[in-house]
Amino acid sequence: MAAQPVDPATLGLLLYRAHQLARGKANDAAAPTGLALHHAAALSAIQSGAVRSQRELGTAIGIDKSTLVRMLDDFERWHLVRRQRAAEDRRAYEIVITEEGEERLREANELYREAMRELLKVFDAKEQRHLHDLLARFADQEG
Repeated sequence: MAAQPVDPATLGLLLYRAHQLARGKANDAAAPTGLALHHAAALSAIQSGAVRSQRELGTAIGIDKSTLVRMLDDFERWHLVRRQRAAEDRRAYEIVITEEGEERLREANELYREAMRELLKVFDAKEQRHLHDLLARFADQEG
């Protein structure tokens, strides 16, 4: 039996609703840490070492410069990151996660995981793997 075509607009709305649901549950779960998902995305990118500069971080997580500056200012005030002169270019700064930042990110990630486990209970293990693979392919289409 051939699969029935899906209305792309309906699928887009479902993806939006799934995003709202997952983001809301994750943010509520991690509220005690003070980190929302967009904070965790930024801290994870910094922690990975894949980004060092503000410009690289903004590109990696898809946020504009002014929003990023405010976020990094907050992170510094909360002692989660520090800006330091780049070794290879003394005119530039690199962003480094602190021990406090790593600990807070670890705590938030544990809370996010538990929230997602609860949401994903509607799927069995095979369906969760399939959903993961489809979403990974979808999200990676622009590199």
